[in-house]
Amino acid sequence: MQQKWIDRPATDTDWFDLALELSNGFFRRHFSLVAKAAPPLFGFGIFVFYFYRNHFYPSFDLFQFSSLLLAAAAIGFAIIGVLVVPLFLPGPWIFSQFLEHKTIKDKLRDSRPYLDSQRVWWVLKLGCLVYWLPFLACTAGLLTVALLAPKLFVLSIFLMPVLVSLLAGLLVQAAFGLPPFSFLRYLWAADVAVMAVGGFTAFILMQTAPVIEGFDIGMWGWLVFVAVMLIVSLIAAICSFLFIAGWNAALHFSVFFALLIAGYSGVLTTLPEKTVRALGLGNYQADALLLAQSYCDEATLKRLALDEGCALTKVHVVWSLGENLILRTDDERTMQIPSRFIRAIVKSDN
Repeated sequence: MQQKWIDRPATDTDWFDLALELSNGFFRRHFSLVAKAAPPLFGFGIFVFYFYRNHFYPSFDLFQFSSLLLAAAAIGFAIIGVLVVPLFLPGPWIFSQFLEHKTIKDKLRDSRPYLDSQRVWWVLKLGCLVYWLPFLACTAGLLTVALLAPKLFVLSIFLMPVLVSLLAGLLVQAAFGLPPFSFLRYLWAADVAVMAVGGFTAFILMQTAPVIEGFDIGMWGWLVFVAVMLIVSLIAAICSFLFIAGWNAALHFSVFFALLIAGYSGVLTTLPEKTVRALGLGNYQADALLLAQSYCDEATLKRLALDEGCALTKVHVVWSLGENLILRTDDERTMQIPSRFIRAIVKSDN
């Protein structure tokens, strides 16, 4: 009688086991340092990229610099935590609700080939059909709706994952010879996970769009969007599928890829600009900027185009924390005005 694949003795340790063992050892020794240092460094990097893009570096006193570091740490922990969730949680949910279901599990065991070469392709097919294909299809569908019918985007966030999960469930059922109506169990297990990953990837791409368009690379920009969509959905699929190797494996890879995506978000998205604006530190349009009369001599009035009341109107505030206020006018001039001469900044909430 031919030996079943599930009954075979364990093979020698492969590269994945070695990588996981090294990862476990590294995290056991340095987890505290990584957890304490990585998020604050990432948060501080957001501000550094904002300074670099706007071609200035502010001056601080010790209290202001300490406040900025605290804000950077809080932002870093929040963003990396948000990134880990859609990478990690789909794995245990789909695994427990679908792959570990007794009937599904037994059928998958029976369909596994005996030969190692065939087994590798079988595992890849399982990972692609259960995870990568629906993640990728949902992202592509959401982006299509965002481009062609943006008013329907909110509705598509809920409907697109249902349609994608239904079709993917039918495909998985046919590909692995699962019992009838197994696609409904997959729909139940994958709907929320596909929604989370698809929305997460689509959000990253929409944040990337303004920066990529600014490079003026023509049609190559579309190739960048497609590459990002493929890579991010593949990363989410890998992190989810690795849950079959245990919680540690999935969590390690999720944290690692979350740090990579966070770095990408700081370099190639508008995250730095939106973060600075959300904190009220800059990147907003001021209706009026009132200066002290002692600052408004004849030369200053002429150079800065101030009105008779020593005020600037409709000016873009780049940065407002520190010894100098950084401004940019409509004619793309950048001005630095000492903060001690600022009487008031008037801005609307819109």
